[in-house]
This record gives sequence, structure tokens and C-alpha cells, in this order.
Amino acid sequence: MGLEFRPRLTVVLVFLTLMVAVVGWRIARDTGARRVDVLAHEAILLFDADSPAGATREPLAVADAEKVFRGLAAVPMDLPRDDDFVPVEVRRVTFSKRPAASLRFLYAGDAYLLVVSARDRLLGNGFPSAFPEGSFVSGERGGKSFVLWDREGASCILVSDVDVTQAFDLVRRLFT
Repeated sequence: MGLEFRPRLTVVLVFLTLMVAVVGWRIARDTGARRVDVLAHEAILLFDADSPAGATREPLAVADAEKVFRGLAAVPMDLPRDDDFVPVEVRRVTFSKRPAASLRFLYAGDAYLLVVSARDRLLGNGFPSAFPEGSFVSGERGGKSFVLWDREGASCILVSDVDVTQAFDLVRRLFT
């Protein structure tokens, strides 16, 4: 009347444990993909939105745009000093229900939008990255390309009408 070995019960318990582990892993992995989709969708909506009434579309001086952008983003970020880089608008936006800074700019005649939010504000404490298993995520949604990356305590996303490879190359050359 002691302990009795029951192989069927052991097999069933091992199988159930493995199923729970696999389902948990899939949920965790899919949550990161959904988070990226939500961030990309929201950034594309900001890119498509017109500037607020009365906002100027005259090019800004890079030094002035950088000063305002750093103040709004609350993260250190140097803007490129390239002749093809033309800042058009800097403003505070709400991104993922958090304050962020947005920079509309032209590069070689193509329009871009860069949105930067301090990571602790955008993702909450305890999240190491906006997305799992990588340092960059890029893709296309609705004819717009986006690149999402983390750097120096900030989550950044760039959106444009250009091809995703061109947008990724721009991020790599100018912002990392």
C-alpha cells in the first residue's frame, strides 16, 4: 500500500506539461509580433496625418531641430549633418498612449517620419526591447515601410513611402 508507479499517469502528466510549455512559448512569441504590428500601424497613421493647423512646412535648421527634438524626446540623439537631410517639423505626439517626439524630414527628396520615445515611457519598466529576438524589425504595411529599433534608452521607429530596404539603409547610416 505504498507508492505505486503508474506509467500511464506519468506519460499523461509529462505530455500535459510539455503542451503547457509550448502554448506559453507561442503566446509570448506572438505577443511581441502583435506589439510590433500595433506600433507600426500607429506610426503609419502619424506619417499619413497632416501637420496641425498653422504648422510651418519651411525647412528647419538642423541644430534648432535637434535642440527641440532632444528636449521632447528626453533622450540624447544627434541628427545627421548631411546635405540631403532636411528637417521639416518637430513636435510632441502621443505614441502608444505615451509622450514621444516626432521628426518629419526629407532625405534626398523623400519624406520620412521618425518617432522616438524613452523606452521606460513607451514599454514600461522591465521590458528590455520593443520586440523579441533582434535589434531591428522592418516591414511594410499599406504601402508604407517602417523600421523599428532600440537605442540608448529609447524606442525608435522610422516610417516612409520608400522601399523598406532603402528605409533600413537610411536608419543604419544616419541613426545608429
